[in-house]
Amino acid sequence: MAHYFITSEEDPNASAIEIAQAQRIKLFNNFGQEAQIIEVRYNFWHSYAQKILGTEGKVINLYQYFQSLEFKEDPAIDRVLINQILQNSGYEVKNSVAYRNGKVRIKIEMRTNRLYTASYYDQYGFLDRKDYYDDGCLSYTEFFEDRERLVLREYYNNEGHPVILFHFRGGQGNRPILSLIQLYYRDVWRDFDNLYEFRAYFFDEICRNDLHSVLYADRSNYTLDSFKIMEESVPRYMIFHSAITIDGQRNGQVFPMYQGIKKMLQDGSLTGLISSTNAEADDAANIFDTDHSYAIPVTYTKPNIKQVPFAVRTPYNLIAVARLDEVKRLDHIIRAVVTLHRKFPQLRLTFYGLLRSSADEETEPKLRQMVTQLDADQYIFFGGFVHDLTDIYDHAWLEILTSKYEGFAMALLEAQEHGCPAVAYNINYGPNEIISDNYSGKLVPAGDETHLLNTLDSLLSNPNILENYSYNAYKTAQRYSFKNVSIAWQGFQQREGLLA
Repeated sequence: MAHYFITSEEDPNASAIEIAQAQRIKLFNNFGQEAQIIEVRYNFWHSYAQKILGTEGKVINLYQYFQSLEFKEDPAIDRVLINQILQNSGYEVKNSVAYRNGKVRIKIEMRTNRLYTASYYDQYGFLDRKDYYDDGCLSYTEFFEDRERLVLREYYNNEGHPVILFHFRGGQGNRPILSLIQLYYRDVWRDFDNLYEFRAYFFDEICRNDLHSVLYADRSNYTLDSFKIMEESVPRYMIFHSAITIDGQRNGQVFPMYQGIKKMLQDGSLTGLISSTNAEADDAANIFDTDHSYAIPVTYTKPNIKQVPFAVRTPYNLIAVARLDEVKRLDHIIRAVVTLHRKFPQLRLTFYGLLRSSADEETEPKLRQMVTQLDADQYIFFGGFVHDLTDIYDHAWLEILTSKYEGFAMALLEAQEHGCPAVAYNINYGPNEIISDNYSGKLVPAGDETHLLNTLDSLLSNPNILENYSYNAYKTAQRYSFKNVSIAWQGFQQREGLLA
């Protein structure tokens, strides 16, 4: 039995989903089961991301599957390629740019010290084509018409022959629309009308090569529509990483991307559902009318965490680990800290999180502006993305979470496993299953800023309580130990008949 966890692509600045997948691989391998990650988007960061996440040799990328490029780790090959591109052109070369009659005809771009693109321009200055290189290999080429609108993308195999073609036609605002995908595979050209058909064929191919495959959709927007049209009959599961409904309430409106799940469960294109908490698993069972809804934590605690005495922690040091998204309600934390700073002048708050969407990009400047307008930029900071937060958790007095909803709240568990007390709104889903209220942290009525302020005030005024919470947090986090999460996965497999 081989288990495949499907995502868009791994990123060096990994999201919680990719971190969870990497941990799952280790967990499955530990109890003797084959598990791999499937990427459905082209990924230039594959080598770097896999080294960071520890997934080398465990990732199958859709494009690389059909291209079979032989990547070259030595960057010296790039210098050879650049010389071939520029010097063989016969043009005048200066600073990685080739000129003819004073006009740019070829331009080289680098990415993290590797050859990335070679752009070719015609005599009028129009971009004609752009070659993309990936770890020393020509991977694909984009061709443009006179308004620099994309018309064709060709992906190459290791011999330089096109094996995947993306055809584009003009759309509104000069934006190209993907109109046809062609794949040359097993000596036959195959046509697909959209990415969902292309991905479905790829999933089927994976399953044809392994009749005992099990597929898991970690990103529904890249996967579920393809599951609907697959030909191979294999178990297929949806893994929820956020709330099912728009407002996070069990009676709320289901997110559009999930609205077809009930029908998929009925027609067999989806086998079951996996949530990170017991509460969401119960709600999913009711919403989608299924007996195949399971609660399996999205992550597990690291073994042998070194316990840090509370006295070592930086007094009045607060953190919030979250994307800078409106749904996280970080403005609630800012207002509380600004008020409390008058009483506790040592108070310091740092946000740690990465911008991952257009929504984040809209929220971040608003939050920064808010901090500036409140004259709080001397004690409220934005720390950006930090891959390893161990030292940050080990020196914080409190982690604060004020989201409207969560799928699990991985940051809360990370804080607890490092003995960092937590204060969180009592939302769906996660906080009330991770925090032991009045033992390892405090749960606050959801959205109640006054209660949040008073709770923080009380705890900051009584460091002895925080010290007890810190000591207890190390113990409560072990409910999510590697062993316990392994047992949850094996129990799911046994009930679903997936044990080889």
